[in-house]
Amino acid sequence: MKSRIIGKKQLLIITLVGALGLSVFINWYYSNPKQEITEPELTEKSNLGEAQYVNSSSITDSNEFYNNANINRTKAHDLAKENLNEIINNPDSTKETVSLARERLFKLSEQIKLETDIENIIKSQTSSQCLVTLSDKNIEIIVPKDSINETSIVKIKSIILSKTELSSEQISIIEI
Repeated sequence: MKSRIIGKKQLLIITLVGALGLSVFINWYYSNPKQEITEPELTEKSNLGEAQYVNSSSITDSNEFYNNANINRTKAHDLAKENLNEIINNPDSTKETVSLARERLFKLSEQIKLETDIENIIKSQTSSQCLVTLSDKNIEIIVPKDSINETSIVKIKSIILSKTELSSEQISIIEI
C-alpha cells in the first residue's frame, strides 16, 4: 500500500494550481471595469509634489479632443514610419523602392517636426490650444471655438507662411 504522504510532484502541482488561481484572481481584480477608484484625502500633512489622483471628469471636452487627436495623429505617423521601415529593411525591395521609401521617411520626419514647431509657436503667440495637420497641398489648424480673434488669425497665418512654402489659400483654420 502506498502511503498518503504528499510527494514532491504533488506539492509542485498544488503550488502551480494555486499560483494559476492567484494570477486569474489578480487579472480579474485589476481588469474589472466596475471597480471604483477613490480619491485620496488631502490633509494638512500632505507633501507638495506628491502624486495625486486626477479625476478624468474634470478634463474639459476640448482638452480631451486635443489629447485624442494628438494620440491618433501620433499613431498614424508611427504606422507610416513602421511601413516605410519595413520597405527599407525588406531584402526583396528594389533599390528604387528603398530609395523612394527613404525619401518619404525623411519627408515624414520633417513634417512631424514642422507640425510640432508650428503648434508650439501658435500656442505661445495666441495662448490657445491647437492641432496642426500638414500635407503637401494644405495645412489645417484646429483651435477651440471662440478662442481666437482676427488678430490671432493673422498671427497664425503669418507663422505658417514663414515656416512653410504654402500660400494663404492653402491654410485652413477650423474652430471646434
